[in-house]
Amino acid sequence: MGTHKIPESERYKGTAKWVLYLLARSLVSLLQSLPIGLAYKLGRGAGWLSWKLMSKRRAVVRKNLEVVNAWMGRRRPNNKWRINDDTKEKVMASIPSGMRAIESSCRAASATGELPTNFSEKNGAKHLPSISSHDSSLPREAKVKEVFQRTGANLFSGFTFSQMSPEQVEEHLQVEGLEHLKTALSKGKGAIVLLSHMGPWEALAQLPSFLAVRHGIQAPLGSMYRPLNNTYLDDWIKSQREASGTRLFSRRDGFHKPVDFIRGGGILGILADQKMREGPLASYFGLEVASTPLPGLFYRRSGAPMLAFSLATLAPTRWKLTVTPLAIRADLDLSSRAALALICNRALEQGLASSPYDGFWMHKRF
Repeated sequence: MGTHKIPESERYKGTAKWVLYLLARSLVSLLQSLPIGLAYKLGRGAGWLSWKLMSKRRAVVRKNLEVVNAWMGRRRPNNKWRINDDTKEKVMASIPSGMRAIESSCRAASATGELPTNFSEKNGAKHLPSISSHDSSLPREAKVKEVFQRTGANLFSGFTFSQMSPEQVEEHLQVEGLEHLKTALSKGKGAIVLLSHMGPWEALAQLPSFLAVRHGIQAPLGSMYRPLNNTYLDDWIKSQREASGTRLFSRRDGFHKPVDFIRGGGILGILADQKMREGPLASYFGLEVASTPLPGLFYRRSGAPMLAFSLATLAPTRWKLTVTPLAIRADLDLSSRAALALICNRALEQGLASSPYDGFWMHKRF
């Protein structure tokens, strides 16, 4: 019997899957029990080891960074083309205020040799490269290594967040632009949130309790996810995330369940930067790539406001969550999946450009 004829509930079971589940669960449980400072350091160590051993993956990261850096270079106000002051003002005005603040801090650091004031030496911030790839002082391979180390730190730290109280989360997570989320929810249509594989994204599972307790936002939180090819591990991770208040949707739930969730006032998060085999072609960091149509389809059906979340490292064990609203023109052709995908990709570009080293560049994205 072909595997396509076996139900998914049975296809991803068996002794080998059970053993892998036990090993993965043990590792995740161990990481969840670690203090976040130790998890962060171990993650950077694991990232360094991966950088040393995984030459093919280094080449993938290097290629991705070249594409992103080239895209950023074409948009930099004081690049080699020397655009005039009027054009510079228009470019800077198009960048969200949070990103302009980051950019200003990085420029000040580059000019004076000092770190921005929201960094502190006692937290080890002096050991972090600039959060902006506009800083060309680092050799190319040092940037590649930093991506590996920061990816490891973000992954390990993300698991630790799952055991934190809202008060503890606030000690490590600074939030900017939350008023945009409140404004979106006040319209009574729910909200669609674009997420990138950026920073400790596992920490976002803690948002329901964090937003409710610390910011008075009571809206339910949901997320689209891809089921794992291991039924035991998938069931366990799903139960953990739903225990924190996040409702999960997958392709098994069809299209209407997540749409109904949004229409009921929910916040639906979608990891929208994944590489797609099929999908509408839209520009992403200057290249035409297949993009996920889901955010656009949900927007077209629900009319809910769309926002983007980005997670950037400020210092060891300190991150910044930035909320940015998406502006959608009234004359936009909603029947065009490509047009909707382009709007989403632009928002993802801006978020990742605010802290390129925090992006997950380990797979062939372009």
